[in-house]
Amino acid sequence: MINRLFALFYRPEKGWDPIPVEYAQRYAEHEWQKVDEPLVDRIAEWIGGLEGKQVLDLGAGGGQYAVAFAKRGARVTWYDISRNYLRIAQQKASQWNVDIEFVLGYMDEAPKILNRQFDLVFNRICFCYGWNDASFTDTIYRLIRSGGYAYIIANNSSFRRTELSMMRRLVVFLNDKTGFKIGHPHPPRGRIPALLLRYPIKQMWIEYPQPDLDHIFVQKA
Repeated sequence: MINRLFALFYRPEKGWDPIPVEYAQRYAEHEWQKVDEPLVDRIAEWIGGLEGKQVLDLGAGGGQYAVAFAKRGARVTWYDISRNYLRIAQQKASQWNVDIEFVLGYMDEAPKILNRQFDLVFNRICFCYGWNDASFTDTIYRLIRSGGYAYIIANNSSFRRTELSMMRRLVVFLNDKTGFKIGHPHPPRGRIPALLLRYPIKQMWIEYPQPDLDHIFVQKA
């Protein structure tokens, strides 16, 4: 509720940007240097190729994965709240000579803004920025076409927990135990798959490559 109220007053279409330009440039440069190309190739293999597929990079940041999907022939929609990231992603798309659709907005509002579904929804390291874990899982599910896929990479709530202030630990505790979300705490390990299991799905694959990192690959029924 608190995050939803915040979104009523701070609107990206009116110029609000939560990402300072200097941080966006620094972070995007770092992320572009470590794109997991083998992961993109594996996803392509799992979904029967990317050529001609409609792909949504939800929370796309500097565009490194949007470009990676587009290079493999996908019809990609870049979607993010930050206009500073948008400028970087547009520049990178031009450099790589790929055609990408760019859309600004809160991730939770993507179904309403885009008004269509996708063969693949890719959400990497930004699940925590959804307004609520349950409602954002629903957002992702609604964006997948029947028989389509989602790949979610999310830090869980053990991520850097020892570095958090007492107040931030309380925020994490509330989200872990009650689902009540203030700000952007990471979800507890295993919550995202559990929430997805509320919906009709055909298959799900889960991996925990690190104690504080969840990978979820799901196919909608």
